[in-house]
Amino acid sequence: MASDFLISIVICSYNRSALLLDSIASLTKEKTPPSSFEIVVVDNNSSDNTETLIKDFISAHPKYNIRYIKETQQGLSFARNRGTEESKAPLVCFVDDDVIVSEYYVQKWIDFFDSHPEAIGAGGKIKVQFDDPRPEWMPDILLPLFAKHDLGDEIKKYTKGRYPIGANFVYRKHIFEKAGDFNTKLGRKGNQLEGGEEKDIFLRITQHNDNVFYVPEVYLWHRVGAQRLTQEYIKGQALGTGKSISVILIDKSFSTKLFKWSSEIFKFFAGLLLCLGYFLTGKISKGVMIMKFRFWVWKGYFSHRKSI
Repeated sequence: MASDFLISIVICSYNRSALLLDSIASLTKEKTPPSSFEIVVVDNNSSDNTETLIKDFISAHPKYNIRYIKETQQGLSFARNRGTEESKAPLVCFVDDDVIVSEYYVQKWIDFFDSHPEAIGAGGKIKVQFDDPRPEWMPDILLPLFAKHDLGDEIKKYTKGRYPIGANFVYRKHIFEKAGDFNTKLGRKGNQLEGGEEKDIFLRITQHNDNVFYVPEVYLWHRVGAQRLTQEYIKGQALGTGKSISVILIDKSFSTKLFKWSSEIFKFFAGLLLCLGYFLTGKISKGVMIMKFRFWVWKGYFSHRKSI
């Protein structure tokens, strides 16, 4: 029965059918009884063979509760909102379409929320799996662009400046009734690499309940292929970050804007120090990439400001 589901796993996807199948397959290797969870696949207007492959997979795995849903409004936030709406369990878990989950992944989320009834949400550890060789110019500080999320090996509440990353997080469904949906002005839209929706929803949720925890034992691997290991992709991520900052700050007070600008200036000078360190150790390409990234973020911010 649908009412027996303890957790809904929502996977939003756009034109990544092969990776998506691997992600779902890793969830079907779960030791958790299939009757305890459902997998909600939200196809965000894909133009590849996602629909055919997923429906074939569903037919081949009848003991698992997998549903295919088409969301035609383009954008990850639209897809996540649809997934939340369609979910039938009290816990809504979001994973990306290019991940491989660890053993007992679903059961560990169920166990965590059972043992922490005060928790309104949680984020898990995310490891980066490079499917292709990591380029020499890629510094560790930019790995969060590929969803790396490691705050240590102890359960802890998220503190200021930290929040769950979209490849691996869970909220109790009822909190969305108070905090609202994901902001559809933020997040990826097709091939556009905007972000910010995960931080935005976290901040709105924690205004009502700040019991959101980092849970390291519930981890997964986020896969990174050759198509993302280019400087053009990093540039797109940075420009999207800058645009997202601009969108978030549009209706904020001057003091909030000043705080954010100060934070970005601090990041620029911190990046400059890291760049110098790389130069002194002969890793010039890594240092150059850090400064390019910071420049592109500011460019994305001011380009969006001029367009509104």
